[in-house]
Amino acid sequence: MNILPFVVPALIVSAFIRVHLRLEKPSSVVLPPLPAGLPRATLRPPMNPDQFWTSPDGQILHIRNKDAHTVALTLAFRPRNGGEMEFLRAHLAHLHFTERSTLARIGIEMMPHGAPLIESNRLVLDVDAFMFDPHFPTAAFFKKLLRPGVPAGRLFYAPDAAKLSTAMIWEAVQDNRLKLPNTISIDRFGRVFLTPHQVRYTLSPRLQRPEFERLVSGEAGRGYLDKVQVRHETDLLSVPPRSGVLTSCSMYLKEHYVVLNRGEGNFGIHTGAVLLDPVKTFGTNIMLEIYNTGDQPVVNPFVSVDIFRAPEPAADPEFKTLLKKRTRLSTTAGQLYRCLDENPPPDHNGPARPKTKISVKGQSATMENRSLFFKAGQDFKSIVAAAGKHCGHRTLVQALDVAPDNADTLLIDYFPNLLEHIELLTRIQRGNLRRIIFRKPSRTHGFFFSDNAHIRLENYFAIDLDVYWLSPDLNDLFLHTYKKDHGFFLREELVRKFDESTILAFYGSAIGLDRAQTGRIAALMDKLTGFIGSNIGVLTGGGGGVMRLATETARKQGALTGACFLEIEAQAPEIGVDFFNTFQENSRHFRQKWFEVADFCIFNVGGVGTLEEIGIELCNLKLGIRPRIPYVFYDAKYFSDLRRQLREMIRTKRAPAWMMDYILFTDDPDEVVAFYRRTLNVL
Repeated sequence: MNILPFVVPALIVSAFIRVHLRLEKPSSVVLPPLPAGLPRATLRPPMNPDQFWTSPDGQILHIRNKDAHTVALTLAFRPRNGGEMEFLRAHLAHLHFTERSTLARIGIEMMPHGAPLIESNRLVLDVDAFMFDPHFPTAAFFKKLLRPGVPAGRLFYAPDAAKLSTAMIWEAVQDNRLKLPNTISIDRFGRVFLTPHQVRYTLSPRLQRPEFERLVSGEAGRGYLDKVQVRHETDLLSVPPRSGVLTSCSMYLKEHYVVLNRGEGNFGIHTGAVLLDPVKTFGTNIMLEIYNTGDQPVVNPFVSVDIFRAPEPAADPEFKTLLKKRTRLSTTAGQLYRCLDENPPPDHNGPARPKTKISVKGQSATMENRSLFFKAGQDFKSIVAAAGKHCGHRTLVQALDVAPDNADTLLIDYFPNLLEHIELLTRIQRGNLRRIIFRKPSRTHGFFFSDNAHIRLENYFAIDLDVYWLSPDLNDLFLHTYKKDHGFFLREELVRKFDESTILAFYGSAIGLDRAQTGRIAALMDKLTGFIGSNIGVLTGGGGGVMRLATETARKQGALTGACFLEIEAQAPEIGVDFFNTFQENSRHFRQKWFEVADFCIFNVGGVGTLEEIGIELCNLKLGIRPRIPYVFYDAKYFSDLRRQLREMIRTKRAPAWMMDYILFTDDPDEVVAFYRRTLNVL
């Protein structure tokens, strides 16, 4: 039988979900008001007038052409709940608007008119949109990009009580809780003045209107925009008359918001994209959009900013709540798996009848995969009583056929294969199913996922299905979550800490190190913790040698530990890390992409495998897959031949000369920290 006509549509469906459903989900054009008479018990506690606040993205509600160069927009913002609405009603005059940075980076400026107004339990704001530089490639059609439903920006509330004074700013910088550019000045009123990098960016001339439409709608994110803009080094940054410039600065925010002051025009005007968020603002290419409305150039523009404390998270209560939730779910899932093992479903319950009657590479939706649908929160006895004499069903298809209407959880033995995945996507009730729990990634490779299975994990994340792994090898329950578009398993109560952590990728051999090498790595970890702060994580390949040493040293200092485990006979996984993922032996290069989650790379003594990883990472740096961050080769003598080879590549123009500005060969941890400060352009 020729299965191609059946397989291709199925693969297209999977690919569509992978590419499109991970994207931002714009709300409908007509934003519904909050339900009238919402019970007080369902509302959050009253908001604190001394805390910084931001709204979800507001969207374009109405559009009206104003003149040849300007379009008038009405934006709508829906509060999260009634308590938030009550607070905003009392503070309308103190709300500010920040434009979505993607719009500013393609040349669109938004100028608000007055304060927001309340309309049908939502807030509306009138703004004018225009091109701040007519030379941008979007100038000819920017009005057509702004459609109803397009996310345009946020409202924010920045009380004086949350603003940092000069002394507070300097204390945060010295304590490494705040990293600002090394070109700053701070006045006595707490205003920080910074000079951008001597660099300007332009948009790739290959971009056409459809690409800009995807950017504006949210289908293509800021990561795509980072890749399609072209960097130009300059000795002197200037803004010509009646034009604008895209430039950047270095900034690392973890627990602060930064509000850029638009300026009076004498040093240029910053666009309406004025708010920089904690955690998201983290790197050397924090974009600034400055334009000049005058008839004289602006040379070496500067920007002033105010810094505000982010609301302190209720870390302990949240941690304890999530821990209790995970413990309950793990206990119930463990009991149900024992029931499935001890009371397996019979083979005579009738054949499974899948909707898609094909097989791919020997796999089908009718393969045995014991499954059970249930509602989370029920006690074990109630679930078993509803299931009957035997626990669950022999296949996922049979379980789908009789799934209870109120079931929100699928318990399954093996992670769904491609055909089971298709059955699940086409038959689940999106309003009910909330999570999948499995205990084995693969029928043939045990602990390790295939590259196709990773794509299916991404699909589930795209449609808001939580995926949990109750691992018999690790004897615990792990949630699958994402950081920088790469998924990892970790205990649910650690997700927030993982999101906020600076990740260091430690590369090196699985072979043991001598005492001097061990001492150097331990000293480096200590220095880096002092420079970056305590909220860091270390990611390795999950083996011995350098990897084990980096993991153990990080754990002693209270840092998160992570691993990308690879299925190889010579290197058994060293379990016990905080975040991880697994990859089959033929997914070695696919696995390497997961190291892109790291903010910094440190290369230690290693063999051929480490050499391969070095080549991939250097290529990532050259191609712009990684931003221009410092690479440290931490054994100057061992890597001396590599240094000579890189210099030869640059001499013969086989590598760009700028790469050496971001590479350090050293044995000295203090030199590493100094190199980081210099390369990242931070204090």
